[in-house]
Amino acid sequence: MLNNKYAFTLVEIIAVISLIGITLFFAAPRLEGFLFRDESRTVSRWIILNVADLKKKSVQTHQQFVLYIDLDSNSLWIDIASGNALSDENVLSETRQQTFELPPGFRINSVLFPPDRRISSGAAAVAFYPNGYSDRAVIHLTDRQNQRKSYIIEAFLPNVSIHDDHVRF
Repeated sequence: MLNNKYAFTLVEIIAVISLIGITLFFAAPRLEGFLFRDESRTVSRWIILNVADLKKKSVQTHQQFVLYIDLDSNSLWIDIASGNALSDENVLSETRQQTFELPPGFRINSVLFPPDRRISSGAAAVAFYPNGYSDRAVIHLTDRQNQRKSYIIEAFLPNVSIHDDHVRF
């Protein structure tokens, strides 16, 4: 009979392998986001985080901010609202340097404002006011696989709701 004090029993090995399997089962979905960069998540994250930040920042600083959506160049940028911000070329070029450009294959289809005002070309502006509310708007996007998404910015809610199809008010 062998008397080896440093060996593992079969039950201990099975228990350790089971614990590793359970840990990987719960950790694998979270690792997927880190291993594979999903560009649609990047776009969604940018819109969601910046809208929430703009609502909060406009109340804290008592300034009006504007989210500009350029449908022709598929880009978005943020600026402090002032009477002549868009007419001053230096201010415009400075804010355009901080532009978020959509990845290739993504397209901004339209921006919808209530009741039924639709902007399909040019630039649209969503204002965020110091009183804590914003303009209501729906941003319609199409991704690389022609999947349509709608980002709904509500006037008094801090969060953006996302729908997997083009929606209206």
